[in-house]
Amino acid sequence: MFSYVLTCLAVMVLLGILTPAAACDTISDKDRIKIETYIKAWYKLPEKQTVTLVDGGIIDGACYRKLVFRASLPAPLLTLYLTPDGKHLVSNVMDLSIDPVVAERQKQKEFEELLTAGALLTSTNSSVPARLVVFSDFQCPYCKRFAEFMNRLSAEERAKLQVTYRQLPLNIHAWAQDAAAVSACAALQDKGAFWKLHDFYFTRQQDFSKETLVDKSLEFLGRETSVDANKARSCLTEKGYQESLQRDEQLAMDLGITATPTIFLNGRRVSIRSVEDLRAAIRSAETENGLPDAAQRGK
Repeated sequence: MFSYVLTCLAVMVLLGILTPAAACDTISDKDRIKIETYIKAWYKLPEKQTVTLVDGGIIDGACYRKLVFRASLPAPLLTLYLTPDGKHLVSNVMDLSIDPVVAERQKQKEFEELLTAGALLTSTNSSVPARLVVFSDFQCPYCKRFAEFMNRLSAEERAKLQVTYRQLPLNIHAWAQDAAAVSACAALQDKGAFWKLHDFYFTRQQDFSKETLVDKSLEFLGRETSVDANKARSCLTEKGYQESLQRDEQLAMDLGITATPTIFLNGRRVSIRSVEDLRAAIRSAETENGLPDAAQRGK
């Protein structure tokens, strides 16, 4: 009898794994509105603010749903899980059939993919051991300092890095928004030109003002890169940069990022206060990926 029950349970589990979507109820428009209204009331949001369910995918054969909400006010995304009976929202779901270490790695991988999804500005390929994502502002003095750390790396160290640059110009900086726009327009023509302009902004940060930024930038691009300065100016006039900037700024808002530079290494937020911190982070990434660091290779 016991073996028969186990066999039946095994069949039920297999059926659940093989056909999760068919067994799970959909979220109707009425259900969606009810859930959004409940979340707004639970978190006591002001009447004029809205909450929108932006994702409600099934996560397993048991019909749990991962619900992701975005508020109209600047705030990180909220993730909750809807139980199969549709009655309860919980903050986490632990799958006992998956090793916690494996689950954590998968979660980190998904977050890393989120950080780079749709990015306009990524250097090299993703096969390197250290993948940096930097939310930055060209007028930010701390971003300038981080750029200096990057430039102090050796060619061998830089070859281990992929850098994804996310634009986050802060309102407190007079010309940061214009610099982000010009650099995005440059990147739409030539990605390499963006990185040259990136270095130009940070090495001569003190030389720019709101009034001179665009002209100096276009002059530099026309002189030092393959970018057509007239096309870049048209891009600025027609706001051809807008989609890229809005995507970066929305991601920052979704993640609760309000300061620059904010830096992630292989999906983990890190603090880089010196070039030695940066080198240590690269070594850590090498070890994490199963590669010997320089000290170990020398043995």
